[in-house]
Amino acid sequence: MQLYNKLSAKERAALIDEAGEQRITISFYQYAQISNPQIFRDHLFIEWDKLGILGRTYVAHEGINAQISIVGNRIEVFRKQLYGISFLNGVRLNVAIEQDNKSFLKLKIKVR
Repeated sequence: MQLYNKLSAKERAALIDEAGEQRITISFYQYAQISNPQIFRDHLFIEWDKLGILGRTYVAHEGINAQISIVGNRIEVFRKQLYGISFLNGVRLNVAIEQDNKSFLKLKIKVR
């Protein structure tokens, strides 16, 4: 499986328009000791790509910081998957006050 985006922002925007689904923008962060941020990053990319998550996330030895958008009907699947990670179990998910289906057009997960 690829661990990077293949679609351009323009192509992704067109797909979002075609899907016609409402996306929810959320953010979260958690301090934790991540022994291998690259492996954790790759795991997140694979799982989140399957869910159609878009946004930017930073993973480092000291924790994670994410600003993402997800299709509304997949939020519970995402929450279950996220809370299945021991140090993220119960992490507070902050929902944006204003929603924009195109707040993010790509999934970017960077190791810092």
